[in-house]
Amino acid sequence: MSESFYREIFLKSKKSIDKKLSQFSTFEKKREYLNITLKNEILKSENEIRASFGKINCANCGACCSLAISEFSAETLQLKAKNGDKTASSFLETFTPYETIPKELLPAETDIKGCWFYHCTKVQFKDGKSFCPVYKNRPAVCRNFPDTPLENLPETCAYRPWKDENETKALFIKALNDIRNFYLEHLPE
Repeated sequence: MSESFYREIFLKSKKSIDKKLSQFSTFEKKREYLNITLKNEILKSENEIRASFGKINCANCGACCSLAISEFSAETLQLKAKNGDKTASSFLETFTPYETIPKELLPAETDIKGCWFYHCTKVQFKDGKSFCPVYKNRPAVCRNFPDTPLENLPETCAYRPWKDENETKALFIKALNDIRNFYLEHLPE
């Protein structure tokens, strides 16, 4: 997904929100729209994505174990974990940073700038394929993966069709949330 595509989605979302906000004459009505109506629209879209996620079964291929991609460095994750972030703690209990990323593991569309790459030390290989030996008892960070269609997923991942089907909707949700949060902080009274 290109930056220009997200920018297009962001600008379209902003125009839609601005149009709706212009219909309200008071600060209270605008805030109500942002806090209730828009928030509920976003939650409805998120629930639709989650519902379609539940229809897919993991193929237990181990690809996500061999290449976990994070927007956070190991140091940042350690700081987050120290400050009580359970997701960061779970991630660090499961994944170790790569010293050198094997290029053959990267999905073709992966933009490696601003990303850190990790792997699970439990992943095993058999007949040239990776697999998870603790799949039935895997940690929450693995059970909940992918938690968004915006994740980088290899073509072989069983969730790839779900990602492809919902990625644009997830980008709209992200844009709407970003704009909504900005306006809630900066909306003039």
